[in-house]
Amino acid sequence: MLFSFTVPAAFVLLAALVGPLIEVAAPPHQTANEGRALFEAQCSACHSAGSDRRIGPGLQGVSERRERAWLVAFITRPDRMVAEGDPIATGLLEEYRMPMPNLGLSQAQAEAILDYLAGAEAMTTAPSTPRPQLPDGQAAVGRALFTGERRLVEGGAACISCHNVAGLGLLGGGTLAKDLTAAAAVYGNGLPVLLETPPYPAMQAVYATRPLAPDEVADLSAFLLEVEQSETPVQSRFSFPAAGFGGMVLLTVLAGLLWRGRLSGVRKPLIGDHR
Repeated sequence: MLFSFTVPAAFVLLAALVGPLIEVAAPPHQTANEGRALFEAQCSACHSAGSDRRIGPGLQGVSERRERAWLVAFITRPDRMVAEGDPIATGLLEEYRMPMPNLGLSQAQAEAILDYLAGAEAMTTAPSTPRPQLPDGQAAVGRALFTGERRLVEGGAACISCHNVAGLGLLGGGTLAKDLTAAAAVYGNGLPVLLETPPYPAMQAVYATRPLAPDEVADLSAFLLEVEQSETPVQSRFSFPAAGFGGMVLLTVLAGLLWRGRLSGVRKPLIGDHR
């Protein structure tokens, strides 16, 4: 015989073959921890792990509301599911008016995120995002970038064109998009990711070819964190129309005062001739 094994030798060979396979499998808690890191980096800009709604729905108990296979498919290829007319995916798009971007996540990463969401911590705390640990930046520089006083390196539009934050003065910023006064609290650690790779079509159209530089992301994040932590009251959305109306009235009064004698050279001769 070419091979002859004793019983102990057979167990040694079996252990040698199976042992590495057992070591490769990660314990469940490691998968959940990886899922938490993925969730905070990729998902927390739009979703909370609790029940509160952000740009998208809160994901507390999502594994009970949806089948796991559907969730994995939607996390990994949401654009394709909408294009194929999946009723749940299209229903979410109609409700939230914002398509979920394809983040290029693998099936294993989607499984890890779902493991995290299904864990006790995600089910009992809402929201789970900790106090933002944002990159070091200069808030003063971020304010200048936000208001357009300092141009972005790639020439993108200043944030104030579409967004407002508290403390910008009487006229404030734009109202086309969301007020960002509480952005640091809402998006947490996902704020830099949101600035680097914006998921919104309007922002993608502006910044796809003019992305923010890493230091600009850090400075804007620092500015928004400072705004969120300040006690400056949020400005009224009616400040700009009120200022415009007041300016129109003032200009009308000034025009009347400056030009009140503009017809006297015509009126006096006509009155004199009549008399």
